[in-house]
Amino acid sequence: MWNGGRLSWHELICSTPAGGLRYMDIENTVFEEDQDGNKADPSATPLRDRKVVTTPYDLAIDAIVGQVKSNILFLRPLSDRPKFQRHYVWPDTLASKLVESVLLNVPIPPCYLSENEENELDVIDGQQRIYSLFRYVENQFELRDLEALGEFNGKRFFELPSKEQRKIRTHTLRCVVVTNESHPEIKFDVFERLNTSTMPLNSQELRNCVSRGSLNNLLAELSFGENWLAIRGRKSPDKRLADEEIILRYFSFRIQGVEKYRTPLKNWLNDAARTGRRLSDAEIAALRNDWLKALEVALTWFDPKECFRRPGGKAINRALFDLIMHTATETDLATAIAVKDRFLDKFAELLNDDDFQDLISRSVDHKTRTDKRFAQWKGTMRQIGLQ
Repeated sequence: MWNGGRLSWHELICSTPAGGLRYMDIENTVFEEDQDGNKADPSATPLRDRKVVTTPYDLAIDAIVGQVKSNILFLRPLSDRPKFQRHYVWPDTLASKLVESVLLNVPIPPCYLSENEENELDVIDGQQRIYSLFRYVENQFELRDLEALGEFNGKRFFELPSKEQRKIRTHTLRCVVVTNESHPEIKFDVFERLNTSTMPLNSQELRNCVSRGSLNNLLAELSFGENWLAIRGRKSPDKRLADEEIILRYFSFRIQGVEKYRTPLKNWLNDAARTGRRLSDAEIAALRNDWLKALEVALTWFDPKECFRRPGGKAINRALFDLIMHTATETDLATAIAVKDRFLDKFAELLNDDDFQDLISRSVDHKTRTDKRFAQWKGTMRQIGLQ
């Protein structure tokens, strides 16, 4: 809580946030961590009749390569977003060990695939294995550091004896497909449990995989925006897609509406990501314009280093982000300039309110507290003619 009497905005920005806040360090910039973020939302309704439907297949490597080339099976390293894909690729030495295992008939763990509405397949677990085999069959690297089959070191696929080429092409991988008949929320839960690589995917990286499409591409585009990076204090977006997740958070409220917010937040964001796959070009353009205009308005009110933060704090507060962006979206630039002083006075008034401070400090993603927070914010904004 803020101590002492009521402070103006300019006094607040010289203050230090109250003790007890924790910060989540994301490559030199931080987001505030919800103090009660791991507590269940008592207003959340347990889901019933959820099911997951899986189908196992034994696919020959030759068939897998063909499906990748035919855009039936999608690999992240081959996507149109290479800046985010480098850490999904094994080094040639490790990929060579996998090829050696195939030649020696050493068992390889199963791969897990997700089927979408278009009957396309995304690799959820086994990305590096499948991509390494694809790369080798496509003659993209030479075998290195083999021990049991050292005679094949330095050879690309086409340079192997015909017998070994056939052995690789016909070797089967067990692939388990989580079909599109599965409940989308439990399907995502399954993917999180299957996430067993040396660098497990976080929730947004999983969405990047299973919700490919125009909205997903827009998130990547906007994460490189000049105004956004100025607010974040970065030269480039977070490699683990933290920027894309908070931008998706904004679009989730735009697409689904504040009044329809539900918990858990992860599923709310998943809903928006799935809806985003079906948006038209015009709808995507409107969302882009909303975001860019809202950021411009927000930066009319705040310095980039202060925007979406508590006064004196370095961390972006997600609750303040939601509220400020909501009002900024509904405010034109001329009005934003005209009401700036009154807006900052009302903002300071809210930050001096103990109840509001509590609503932006803990359990910020719970539905009841989110509804209360938006209600208090909107009521205060209406006093100066804003929404």
